[in-house]
Amino acid sequence: MGMFDDVLENVGEPFGGGNKGFEYGTHEVLIMSAEAKQKKTKANPAAEVIEVEVSDEGEGDNLRSAICTLYFHTEGGAKMSIAKILGILVHNAGEDKKDTVRELGKKLFGSIEDPIKARDIAAKLLSDKMIGKKAYLVAEPNGKYKTTSYGDLWHYAAEPQNAKASNDAQAVAEELGGEVVEDFELPEGL
Repeated sequence: MGMFDDVLENVGEPFGGGNKGFEYGTHEVLIMSAEAKQKKTKANPAAEVIEVEVSDEGEGDNLRSAICTLYFHTEGGAKMSIAKILGILVHNAGEDKKDTVRELGKKLFGSIEDPIKARDIAAKLLSDKMIGKKAYLVAEPNGKYKTTSYGDLWHYAAEPQNAKASNDAQAVAEELGGEVVEDFELPEGL
């Protein structure tokens, strides 16, 4: 058994066992794993994060998966990440348990002032209580790619950030009797 056996057996296939990414939009997914770690970002070479792996309910060649990053290296990032995690927990709770889950959130995070401590508690909560739970992935492939293996994790079916701008442009174009053009080239001399 060599280190590259899995790669050599699948030359020409998408890397990662053939798992596919997600198209543009919001997708219901399952949380598969969560890991607290440091990640290099533009602003911080050692940002404190939780990487969450999610997948849809597909099987074999139809399985799609993605990585979502929850940021804890700033107060704002930590607050947003905790809101998402607790929101997912509430979303997955039965109606009779939602208030209990909200109280658990207050007990776990109510007195924390350190984003790294919040990250560590959140990672444990994700790993211990949320594997296999439903959440939402917002996927926005970059450039000319049609799918992505990275996305934003939410507790509700959030609208992709670019969707509003796209919808606004389409509404204006329709009002003016035109259409939105993807690839437009100016004629020479203009």
